[in-house]
Amino acid sequence: MTTPPPEVTSELVEDIPILMHVMREQLQLDQAVDAVLPRHGNRKGLSWGQMLVAWLTHILSQGDHHMYHVQAWADCCPHTLKTYLGQTVQATDLIDDRLADGLWRLSQSDVWTALEQRVNRQMVRVYRLTPERVRLDSTTASVYAGDDEAAVLFQRGHSKDHRPDLRQLKVMLAALDPLGVLVGAEVVPGNRADDGLYVPMIQRLQASLAEQGLLYIGDSKMGALATRAYVHTTGNTYLMPLAQVGHLPDQLAAWVAAAVAGQVDLQPVRDPDDRRLVGEGYEITRALSTEVVGHGSVNWIERVLIVHSESLAAAGRRGLRQRLTNTRAELLALTPPRGRGRKQYTERASLRAAVAEILARHDLAGLLTVELQLETTRRTVRAYADQPARTETTQRYLVTVTKDTAAIAEYEQLLGWRAFATNAFKTHLSLPQAVLAYREEWLVERDCARLKGRPLSLGPLWLAREDHAVGLVHLLTLGARVLALVEHQVRQNLQRAQRTLAGLYPGQPRRVTAQPTTERLLKAFKQVFLTIITVGHETHVHLTPLSKLQTTILQAMGGPPDLYSRLVTQFQKPPGI
Repeated sequence: MTTPPPEVTSELVEDIPILMHVMREQLQLDQAVDAVLPRHGNRKGLSWGQMLVAWLTHILSQGDHHMYHVQAWADCCPHTLKTYLGQTVQATDLIDDRLADGLWRLSQSDVWTALEQRVNRQMVRVYRLTPERVRLDSTTASVYAGDDEAAVLFQRGHSKDHRPDLRQLKVMLAALDPLGVLVGAEVVPGNRADDGLYVPMIQRLQASLAEQGLLYIGDSKMGALATRAYVHTTGNTYLMPLAQVGHLPDQLAAWVAAAVAGQVDLQPVRDPDDRRLVGEGYEITRALSTEVVGHGSVNWIERVLIVHSESLAAAGRRGLRQRLTNTRAELLALTPPRGRGRKQYTERASLRAAVAEILARHDLAGLLTVELQLETTRRTVRAYADQPARTETTQRYLVTVTKDTAAIAEYEQLLGWRAFATNAFKTHLSLPQAVLAYREEWLVERDCARLKGRPLSLGPLWLAREDHAVGLVHLLTLGARVLALVEHQVRQNLQRAQRTLAGLYPGQPRRVTAQPTTERLLKAFKQVFLTIITVGHETHVHLTPLSKLQTTILQAMGGPPDLYSRLVTQFQKPPGI
């Protein structure tokens, strides 16, 4: 009898087990999705939760959120997905139509709100989080969606991607300290102002985190009086820098003058790690009052923290010097030497307007002194043919630019100073604590960068339907949660064990780190393969042995020791069969 040739299949396992473990066993994301999106009686194959977990695994593992690549990826690793999904992936489970249907469902406000609340509660329970500080910020995502006049979400507005030529959508985000993990995401039209986005987000968070006792931290756009009043009347506290608008520039100048003149005692602010001085400041209190819808008149006492940062001041001085140099060159270029094709100003009014526009654009009015001088040139023209000899006179204006050293010195005194506002008591948030808390604003900004960078790659979007865009943003913010949670858990466990990881940086095998990113951790598993050899009725399975680095990462992230070996044990027959 002739032995049939062996059948050999190979699957690239990579980081699929890790991602599936975090999403299904720790976050229970598939269960949360299925709870808000129950399976229809006639639906076959993967549930909504299993389908979205599989898609998220593809996004985080392959750095690609395009729908048309998912089914082909699933076809290349059927045994791996079956092991960790608990069900065979059929040929139609992850096709475009089903994924698009999932995006439509995720875009529905009631579905997303319920899902977000479930995920937040699960994160707080599993990772033993104590919600105390929430950071709020917004970002934009450019969209290649044409110029549909009926569009509601895709609008033109201030682009944080520096693409004013494209339409965009805006995403309001909320992140929980100290992880920087997202706990809220809301998609709004791209032309919406940020000021009105804070209160709705805070209202949503009160349903899943805590109604009272949270410190909300944001940038100056959160400083609208109505927003501050709402936070206060709901029993929470706020911290944000005050925007340099209205009367504040004059008030800040007076506060800074008092500090420079030694009329107030400055309190030092030191870095808690290396104890270096990072700033100094003082505070004043003031009474505020305004009307809040549903709460009537609200009165409270606000602390204004006037803080100076030397590093911020130094950066401001460098920037000022560069602006002065560039502006001076631009002003002098208004009146170049005479030559063919070079524009010359012959009217004082038009040149003065051009000078004023440049100074205003660079915000240097009063720091540079610009004088306009009239230059007269006479040229003798000899007689020629029937034309007599004559003298031609031409006039033009020249620009001279000098620095106003006194005004520049006065301006530099304001550099590095900022005014922060909070309604928290000193016993709960001292001036140094407030400054250090705001310095961690990069946590939510990193979520914005993560959404736009690999592997999530939020923008630019190539979706024509607005509901699909909303659903995709919601899906990607779930992926951002996974990345942040893995990173937090690994860093925390490495710190407890006082260990570091080496081998995460290509070409630098001896470089160690105790603060690895999830992206680098996942890359360490890119060469894990599952090989299945079938000869007749016998099946032989080989899994790439995990390296020491991979085993250490698995331990640090709290994964079970048999997480990868499950791929082999599924082929082992029980005794007696």
